[in-house]
Amino acid sequence: MLNDLLSGIVCGLIMGTIVLGLMIYIVASTRDFYERLARRLPPNLTPTVFMLLVVLIVPPTWGLFGAVAGFLYNMAEDFYPDSGLGSSNFTFTLSILILSLLLIFIMLLFRKKIPPKLSLPVILTLACIFGWILPLLANWR
Repeated sequence: MLNDLLSGIVCGLIMGTIVLGLMIYIVASTRDFYERLARRLPPNLTPTVFMLLVVLIVPPTWGLFGAVAGFLYNMAEDFYPDSGLGSSNFTFTLSILILSLLLIFIMLLFRKKIPPKLSLPVILTLACIFGWILPLLANWR
């Protein structure tokens, strides 16, 4: 069980690093990002403090998501120990793939708010990291 949780935390932290890199790309590629963010935030919160909070909150949040995924992987391994799809647990990998397809569908619904060229690689990375790397790390001995 501990291997599954630790594998999930590691995968979550990797995913958090990828999401932070994407956020840095968005901030760096948008000219007036700082001004637009300053208009939307409350007057007592500066954009610099807000971005610092985001940088401090995103990795632990993904780590927590990874811990939950590791726990779910442990439960899936106990109840459905079959392998398939290139993974040690077919059920868990299939559920992560279904979650990724659902996220892609949501992204397509909100195409104007969420740019597909940025979010589609992140969703596919999520599917790969949690669908295949988490089971691989959990069973690595």
